[in-house]
Amino acid sequence: MSQEIHANSAQMDLRPPCWEDGVGADHPARFIRELVDALALKELGFQWRASEEGRPPYAVELLLKGWV
Repeated sequence: MSQEIHANSAQMDLRPPCWEDGVGADHPARFIRELVDALALKELGFQWRASEEGRPPYAVELLLKGWV
């Protein structure tokens, strides 16, 4: 069984060097990340999928952060 894909905010890349460096301290993305991380998603009815074949699914909290 494959694992879900989760966001790694400390992951290094070409530009910006780190997500934390590329997003300002007062940027709304920080609020959204903290808000979704504080939610009890299972209690709110979100369901996790298990993938037996192919690429692993994206994590529910990652998809919700992108949607919001």
